[in-house]
Amino acid sequence: MDLLQLRYFMQVADLRSFTKAAAALHIAQPAITRHVRLLEDELGVQLLYRHSRGAEPTEAGRQLRMGAQAIFRLLEQTRADVIASSAVVSGSLRIGFPPSMGDLLLGDVIGTFRSRHPNVELSLQEGYSHAMRDALLGDRLDLAFITGQDVNPLLATTHLYDEQIWLMEPLPADGKPRRRKRYQLADVARRALIQPSRANTLRQMLDEQAARRKLTLNVVVEAEALHLIKDLVRRGVGSHLSPYSAVVRGIERGAFIGGPVEGLSVSRFLVRRVDRPVSLALTRFQEILTARLAVIRDTAKGAVVLPGAPDAARLARRTP
Repeated sequence: MDLLQLRYFMQVADLRSFTKAAAALHIAQPAITRHVRLLEDELGVQLLYRHSRGAEPTEAGRQLRMGAQAIFRLLEQTRADVIASSAVVSGSLRIGFPPSMGDLLLGDVIGTFRSRHPNVELSLQEGYSHAMRDALLGDRLDLAFITGQDVNPLLATTHLYDEQIWLMEPLPADGKPRRRKRYQLADVARRALIQPSRANTLRQMLDEQAARRKLTLNVVVEAEALHLIKDLVRRGVGSHLSPYSAVVRGIERGAFIGGPVEGLSVSRFLVRRVDRPVSLALTRFQEILTARLAVIRDTAKGAVVLPGAPDAARLARRTP
């Protein structure tokens, strides 16, 4: 099995046609047919089902196509890193992150990264932690931020920081913003809540923590989109529990009232595949991220604690 055979096979599988693949590659169709048959003979399986309208990948063909995509992406990234090692950082970087991290952290990090390394193509994907794990394992992401540590031999995790859980509530009837310094979980259990579904990692943590204290959270609306949740809170439908970074700006602007819930925090991790090389672009991104985290730690007034900081052990013990 060589790269030329894989390229020919990929083109046929993508275009569903030997004729179209030959035209796209500017070579004779018999040459493509011969190489694909040699590949099938070597592997001992049928990769393409031929029919009057063209060709369709078999199950074995689909598996090979997925593996070949990863191979060619690795080759392209290696090429970019070799070129970049002498001067300019280039290539691509696919990053996944939960909605709650976008406002406080990701915008500044991405902006700084782009200004320093404009030749890197960035792809950003927003989603909850379970979706980010699946995307990493499916080789659709290079790097992801997740809530809670994932124990998987294919994933390498780095603990970034611990973050308090805050309650966000609608403004009182007089419309005047007032910030309550702290809530107890028992206070939260008496409120109508708008939270993501039970598939969400944070929701699972919150339900488990409430159960340990013999409490039940009153979730009246399940919604996945953070912007919709905030709109519903603004309309008085209910309150919302979320990490500090997801709600602090709205509270500081006076759009909501809220504050931290005593004893609740989550841990944030940076995750990548252990069997993928660390590209130069990824290394530079992590350097900028580390610098930004230090700034957030100094401005978040204890709501964000980095590993090694004085309160890190205390917050880690409180993580649900």
